[in-house]
Amino acid sequence: MHILILGAGYAGIRAAIELDNLPVELHEHFHVTVVDRNPYHQHIVLLHNVATGYRNVDDVVIPMSRILQRRSTRFVQGTVTHINPLEHAVQLDNGFTLTYDRLVIALGATADDAGVPGVREHTIPLRSFAEATHLHDHITAQFAQAAIINDVCKQRTLLTFVIIGGGFTGVQLAGELAHWNRALAERHHINSTQARTLLIERGDRLLAQFGAWATIEAEQVLRQRSIDIRMHTTVQHVRPGAVTIQHQSPTNPMTEETIEAATIVWAGGVRAPALVAEAGLPTDQRGRVLVDRYLRVQGEAAIFAAGDCARVPDVQGRIIAGTASYAMRQGEHLAQALLADVLGQAPRPYQPQHLGQLVSLGPDEAIGNPLGVPTSGLPASLLKRGVEAWYLTTLEKFL
Repeated sequence: MHILILGAGYAGIRAAIELDNLPVELHEHFHVTVVDRNPYHQHIVLLHNVATGYRNVDDVVIPMSRILQRRSTRFVQGTVTHINPLEHAVQLDNGFTLTYDRLVIALGATADDAGVPGVREHTIPLRSFAEATHLHDHITAQFAQAAIINDVCKQRTLLTFVIIGGGFTGVQLAGELAHWNRALAERHHINSTQARTLLIERGDRLLAQFGAWATIEAEQVLRQRSIDIRMHTTVQHVRPGAVTIQHQSPTNPMTEETIEAATIVWAGGVRAPALVAEAGLPTDQRGRVLVDRYLRVQGEAAIFAAGDCARVPDVQGRIIAGTASYAMRQGEHLAQALLADVLGQAPRPYQPQHLGQLVSLGPDEAIGNPLGVPTSGLPASLLKRGVEAWYLTTLEKFL
């Protein structure tokens, strides 16, 4: 049986590793091909650290050649352009066509511009290592330029950083950026108060995935670091060097404002790649493929899906959040489901484990609920670093 895994993110790479690590006598029953556009696996939960200079490439990018060197698994670099469920075939941009007996769709997600004019053209997303390094270099360049000009208005624009989206990515980037901006200002002999960071959130609280206590804690920490947080605020349009926002709360009339900023980061949500829906597979409004409790695509006996590109229900029918932790566990479950399929056994339903989440608010500050226990400050930060290091060791076991 040929198992084809599309995507080497948290779900895809974990499924491949778990299959590759099965006892050698089982490998005569199947072989695995992993496809990804990049020749490496990205530890994307650390991208905000890359953007602000606190992590290097070795922490975030792990070459596929170091992970998949075993037994019955091979890697093919290429971008998936079309999935044909009827012919059990997948086309790549390099002209290759790969056939499969079982398919795993783990293609992750891309930034969703929500139909806002100018977002795609004039903002910087943060979904890949390349985008993180681009943002890092861009921010560094703004400080370098601001240090050599005398125009106060232009300098203010250069040193204004707007982050759109108050979820995990936006909050973590804001916390790290506040600290890094001070360091860059000192390096370039700029008064640190001239640099300002704005965090735009259309809802009524940050980190909506957490409880109210986390929202309050995160907001307090960020405001203490001089982050200008704008709740109940939507983006109307973006143009080069400026973003127009609209603010409305239950107690205040609607107001509109244009903010001049040389750096505008889009962290306003994600959606699954369009090719999933184009394949005729069932999807939701965000393009995520619909799966059953076995992670099998609804109506497709030979196709499974996991991670950000899948709409995964728990045992009560509630939709699982798109986090790295859940994606990893889904990858592990997929490996077992595929093995059961190979051996003609009945699969077990996927039962998600909520191990909690951790969000950094700066170099030595974090907030989270590991195993359901509210944690904040330095202890949460140290725990988060430990979890990140642990993840790399789970890959190292197979290198």
